[in-house]
Amino acid sequence: MAAGTNAEAPISYVEAQGWMLCDGRYLRAAAYPELYAVLGGLYGERNSTADLEFRIPDYRGLFLRGFDAGGGMDPDAKRRLDPTGNNVANVVGSLQCDALQVHAHPYEITTPAGISQQGSAAGTSISSKSTGLPESPARTALETRPKNVAVNYLIKFR
Repeated sequence: MAAGTNAEAPISYVEAQGWMLCDGRYLRAAAYPELYAVLGGLYGERNSTADLEFRIPDYRGLFLRGFDAGGGMDPDAKRRLDPTGNNVANVVGSLQCDALQVHAHPYEITTPAGISQQGSAAGTSISSKSTGLPESPARTALETRPKNVAVNYLIKFR
């Protein structure tokens, strides 16, 4: 890496440009009234001394997924958890845990009916079997997916 370069933009630079890292921190509602008007207590709020504080989303370590909004691309949308993870809610900011799509794989078993002194087995039978389903605690769903959060993608225009 060349001297004076940084692979990541410092957070102070990003915030000076009017953006904020979604790291789950609490902010004073009085200091960020516009942001509080949009988020409210969606991700949590608390009273700290005399000030009301609200929490911004924490998207660190998660895959983001565009909010389905009835488009049918999220088959488990009705089972999403609200942003706090406490209730079922299909809303922006809702959470889905990782899951494996329910599936099985067929395979064939060859069973010799008898043993021959030389060459092939004397008579064989072939039966088709299927693998079992994933065992608990694996979460199964209508799709295979990583843990993800529903978001609206926005662009800063000013």
